[in-house]
Amino acid sequence: MPYILYERKFFPAMLDQRRQRRYPRQLRVRCRNPQLAFDSLTRDICAGGVFIITSHLLPLDSAIDLEISFGTDEPFIHCRGRIAWINAGQVETFPPGFGVEFVEADEQIMGRLLEDLGF
Repeated sequence: MPYILYERKFFPAMLDQRRQRRYPRQLRVRCRNPQLAFDSLTRDICAGGVFIITSHLLPLDSAIDLEISFGTDEPFIHCRGRIAWINAGQVETFPPGFGVEFVEADEQIMGRLLEDLGF
């Protein structure tokens, strides 16, 4: 049975209990915190958060600054989040990476995100 790391504990993977529907989108994303900076891709995204595909696994609950691009001609959208969960390979249906919960983003950013997702 796969397990997920959440709040520094491993739990059996259960049915998806997210509050918001996620949309599969591979978007370019720049990730930055005091220890590390790297570029990657998203796996999926919603108004509340995003999953980042990466082998760079940051500590759970750590803060992260994101710049998300919706296209080559689009400006990056800046937001701040926290690492909500980590997949270091224990959930086979997901690539390695981490889920980010958005904690700081202005209304224009979230409006652009929702518009792109078709809301």
